[in-house]
Amino acid sequence: MTVKRWEDDATVWSGPFYGDQALKYDGSVKTGFASGRIITCVDVVDWDGDGGRDLIISSWDPCYDGRVYLRQEIGKNADNTPLLGPETLVEGVRGYVTAVPDGDRFHLVSASRMRAQIYLYPNIGAPGAPRFGPPVILELDADWQRNSEYFHMVRFVDIDGDGELELVVGTDSWDDYWPNGLEWNDEGYRAYDAAGRWLGGPLRGYLYAFKNSGTLAKPDLAKGRLVMAGENPLEVYGQLAPAFGDFDRSGALDVVAGEFWNILMIARGNGDGDFAALDVLRDGDDAPLELDHCIHLPCVVDWDGDGNLDILVGAEDGYINYIRNSGQLVDGLPRFEKMGRVTTQAPIVHASVLPSPAAHDFNGNGRADLVVGNCTGELLFYPVMGPATEPTLGLESKLTADGQEILVSAGLHGSIQGPSEKMFGYTCPTVADWDGDGLADVLMSDVLGRHMFYRNLGDHYPPRFAAPQALCFEGKPLKTVWRVRPAVVDWLGDGALHYVALDEEGRLSDYRRAGNTELTDKRFLTWENATPVTFTQDVGGGRGRVKLCICDWTGSGRYDLIVGTHARASLPPGPNGAPRNTTGQGGIFYIKNIGSNADPVFADPVAMKYHGEVIAMGMHVASPEAVDWTGNGQLGLIVGIEDGSIVWLDRKDLTWSAPDA
Repeated sequence: MTVKRWEDDATVWSGPFYGDQALKYDGSVKTGFASGRIITCVDVVDWDGDGGRDLIISSWDPCYDGRVYLRQEIGKNADNTPLLGPETLVEGVRGYVTAVPDGDRFHLVSASRMRAQIYLYPNIGAPGAPRFGPPVILELDADWQRNSEYFHMVRFVDIDGDGELELVVGTDSWDDYWPNGLEWNDEGYRAYDAAGRWLGGPLRGYLYAFKNSGTLAKPDLAKGRLVMAGENPLEVYGQLAPAFGDFDRSGALDVVAGEFWNILMIARGNGDGDFAALDVLRDGDDAPLELDHCIHLPCVVDWDGDGNLDILVGAEDGYINYIRNSGQLVDGLPRFEKMGRVTTQAPIVHASVLPSPAAHDFNGNGRADLVVGNCTGELLFYPVMGPATEPTLGLESKLTADGQEILVSAGLHGSIQGPSEKMFGYTCPTVADWDGDGLADVLMSDVLGRHMFYRNLGDHYPPRFAAPQALCFEGKPLKTVWRVRPAVVDWLGDGALHYVALDEEGRLSDYRRAGNTELTDKRFLTWENATPVTFTQDVGGGRGRVKLCICDWTGSGRYDLIVGTHARASLPPGPNGAPRNTTGQGGIFYIKNIGSNADPVFADPVAMKYHGEVIAMGMHVASPEAVDWTGNGQLGLIVGIEDGSIVWLDRKDLTWSAPDA
């Protein structure tokens, strides 16, 4: 049965441009992590013919801004790996991009879920000065293994040893994944049985090869064949991303295959275009080499110049990891070690993917630092630096609880969207002095729909926290819809804190703090018609996801609601609600409190605009935090965008209702 994920109905992002408002590192930050955007593909090419190992960094383009960037080698690091310089935009190219060697130049080839063709961008520039013309569209024909296979990643490579490069395509099929053929927003969707067992099947990804009888600048492709690994089709757990290298110097190319989960697969080449049976990539102790996140797109390159082929691999979180070949061969297959994320000069602020920022002045200098959750399940801390009128960020660090880095993962049974998301955390923090000791604590929800209290241990900058404690309601740990940023508010200014979140049905709920871990007196916050505030008519994975911010936005003395939504949210729920029935992309909404702080009642939501255009920030979510960022006495919005950037939207550039509001 063919079922589409809601992301596969995405349109190319076309909202207002926010890039000029992206928060930047302070000038003192010279080196940081190289990154793409959301789900990063990386390839290595000598861009300008100087012998360097330059990086082409591309990203998933269905949801946000999947453009292509270049970072060139400008020197050497101490370990002989390339020292990378600033990023530059590769104009006119989109999708997951790899390089096609063609004599003294190279072309670019790309795949995208947005289209059923492969695009070949011919290099029409001079050698050493690449410039790319309009794409040559490649239509593919093959006996596909599944009804609906998306083209995930492609390369031109000679896998059969005949001296000619063929197109090799890794695919992605979700046909078998869905429980009872229902997508995770559908009525009746059920992920697990009573014993916690997944009711669906696996993701699948296959490899196909297409012989080329044309040129590399204008291919003419034959019908594709399924590539084999031993006696079976070469198959991995979805999102197959191929890379090739002769690791054992046998003369036949071996294959490395990325997949959705946190491993890479590898197989020796037979020299005829097929491969031996797949094995998991292993470390020096012969254990599976487990990666830090998921959806991995590798390339093979001798990154440190020692004569052994290493692996660079991009991932869903946008970072690029270096996996070093130890030089040890076991049964013809190399052993590897994780060397961490690739670094660069002139880094951009990238907080993994789907960043959810919270702001608080942790060191008393009058300016708000940032605590940022993300899809990876981390809590990142960014110290604020620079002048108050134009703040900049220091290099991020990972916050700790009980001395251990905070890292939340769903595991095989924790995500409502199934075991494919076992590595996701979706941490959504807010900051408040929850226990009344004068120190700012973190309260956080996540992929599991838990609500945790992290007590600030004091006298540290960045702050350190105690082991998390679960917030409880009616004697049980509070368990709600997932991926919601909660809010903490003292409605009456009398020191009585309230915790605001969505409950298990997605209704906006207010709980009174009865102790460090106890919540009581649940009440629903309502629209003007007295119905509970909700944000979508979806079920399953479509519920939740919103990011809540309670503040006196207009200076009226009443606490209003600022909400960041995903693309399928509907405010209010129904056939006309935004952004589901308007922009079709994640947005930010102002919801005015037309009641009182003692008895809040909320007016119909108003889509906020930036420079007069309705805010539209991709598919998954926009994450706003109201803060006086520049110290001018007025609230603006710090917003996490799904591609990993964090932007500052100044109040003067925002509109949210009639001019006199």
